[in-house]
Amino acid sequence: MTDEAATIRNQILPADRKAFEEWIGSPVDVTLVHSCKTLHESGGIAFELYKEACRVVSFAAHLLDDAAAAQGGFARNQAICAGLMVKISKFMLAVIQLSTGDDRGEIVLALNRIIMDSAISLEFLVRSADDKYFDQFVDFSLGPERETYDQIQANIAARNGEVWPIEKRLLNSISYICAVSGKRIEEIQRKHRDWGENVRERLKALGKESLYATAYRFPSHAVHGSWPDLLTGHLAYDGKTKVFRPETAWTRIGSRMLAPIAVLVLEAIDPYLERFFPGGAERSLLRERIADLRDRLIEVDAADEKLKISLRDKVTGAY
Repeated sequence: MTDEAATIRNQILPADRKAFEEWIGSPVDVTLVHSCKTLHESGGIAFELYKEACRVVSFAAHLLDDAAAAQGGFARNQAICAGLMVKISKFMLAVIQLSTGDDRGEIVLALNRIIMDSAISLEFLVRSADDKYFDQFVDFSLGPERETYDQIQANIAARNGEVWPIEKRLLNSISYICAVSGKRIEEIQRKHRDWGENVRERLKALGKESLYATAYRFPSHAVHGSWPDLLTGHLAYDGKTKVFRPETAWTRIGSRMLAPIAVLVLEAIDPYLERFFPGGAERSLLRERIADLRDRLIEVDAADEKLKISLRDKVTGAY
């Protein structure tokens, strides 16, 4: 346990901790990871930690301070953050369901990219001192709605005012989104604009620019079905005949697909608690669990990587 986690632990009453653990569950014990003999065993521990992280995210998304509880919900900026956490928890749950079979790696990789998008947005927003980025997040997101609105209006005009039922439903949906956002559709620009400059700049502001190529762009192959994705996951290459064949076998899901993304998510949740919950037992309990869980995830992932090297060396005869 880190010094920070130990300090927080000493400030929490036993009764608060008991109630908290009834919701979140007890911390996953990782001590056995160093004696694992197979990647299935070490991956299983990472899987349990990932489930624990999912519960932490879900709990944080539903946490209300006194003001929010009194009014029955969040103001817009905090609602954006809570919504991102709900999205993250849903996609993490999907990863958990897929991971029970241990062999749906191609799908998990694509889902991880989506989870990472939301985690980067969340951490950037809560760490930024300028609320303009919340406005940008809303404004710039509505570009597709404006383009769809203009297209529908043009089609209606071409039919001399006849409105199709599907167009009416779409216009009502756009009208609702704009009303809740406090925007008029005519104010929205059709042209695509990225908020906070772009993902690379948001990562740079967080001191995580090194993740852009490896953790952000690389999984994009799985989302878009680009050539490296096809080559590594869906085609088999025969070096002798220089031809390709379909590859229907699934990629294994291991610690590498679970632990790092869970760490990234937890690193976004902690500053959210700092920004919107200045005090309270729940905040302290969550921050303690996040710090400790992050340490355990890193420990298990490192042990899993060490085991991979050991098993590979046994196969190749390396010393």
